[in-house]
Amino acid sequence: MKKQFLMTVMGAAIVLAACGSKGTSKNEDTTVTIEHNEQSVEEGSGNESVADEPSTAVSNADIKLKYSNLVDEETRERVKNALKNSGLSDEKIKNFFDAVDEYNNAVGSKNLVQSMTTIDAAFPTFDQDKLIDAWLAKGGYVGRNCRITSYSLMGDFIKVGNPTPGDTTMLFNDFDSIKDKNIFEGEDKKKFDTLFSYIDVTNTHDTNVLSDEIVKSWEDKQISFNNDKMHMISVFMTMDDGMNKVQEFIGHTGILVEDGDKYLFIEKLAFELPYQVEEFDNLQDVNDYLMGYYDNEADGLTAKPVIFEDGKVMNEYRVLK
Repeated sequence: MKKQFLMTVMGAAIVLAACGSKGTSKNEDTTVTIEHNEQSVEEGSGNESVADEPSTAVSNADIKLKYSNLVDEETRERVKNALKNSGLSDEKIKNFFDAVDEYNNAVGSKNLVQSMTTIDAAFPTFDQDKLIDAWLAKGGYVGRNCRITSYSLMGDFIKVGNPTPGDTTMLFNDFDSIKDKNIFEGEDKKKFDTLFSYIDVTNTHDTNVLSDEIVKSWEDKQISFNNDKMHMISVFMTMDDGMNKVQEFIGHTGILVEDGDKYLFIEKLAFELPYQVEEFDNLQDVNDYLMGYYDNEADGLTAKPVIFEDGKVMNEYRVLK
């Protein structure tokens, strides 16, 4: 790679594992290996963690997460209905669940939560090594990450009037995955490249300045979002190696849909890590969930992450103490 993230080892691992590189070995720095003592409890089951040796990243968000890996039919039907009510086509819904099943079957559903689960923590507990071992046992097949998943769901509602991608150097794994299974082609591939390309920005820690420059770049590319029931939530992060232009990039992204008086956030944690849907009571908790996990860079090195809802900063955006 010609560039390196100016982050702590933990921060770099989190970014890469979230939506970046596909590892071929558990020992590569593309996976997160952070121990945490929280245990998950499945609602109504009385069972403890789905793994014997739980591990997860530390989050500083003060929330109790309710989530699912889309194994059980009740949660799957709930997500299907929410996506359909948001205007997503039956074909796109089917394709999404085919991808979910491909991953879940590869790692074994027994290694995932079996129903919508509440944990006394802000990020899930799972046996990462077991999941990656199972994934690698299937040949480490080319899968999907957060960006591919989000565009697969949201792409029909994103317009790019001026498809002029910027720097896409760091998206090589995305491109390998897209090519391997012909996930996108033609105009969709151009839109994907433009949407997720890196944006040159001012060397500043002022997130207001950075946000304005992101918006300006997307306006120049004529990127717009056209669905008031489905939204792309993106975590913009800073890359600065001290030699090249400072850039903002979408380090993680997912799709937000309404479900009655609740919100469902649909995401793929990494190529080798699970699909996940979380239930939130309000959008403030969505922000805090994402900031609590992804705001893990060393203090003072780069600007804080910024959370976008579609083409603007999320109204509920805040940095956690």
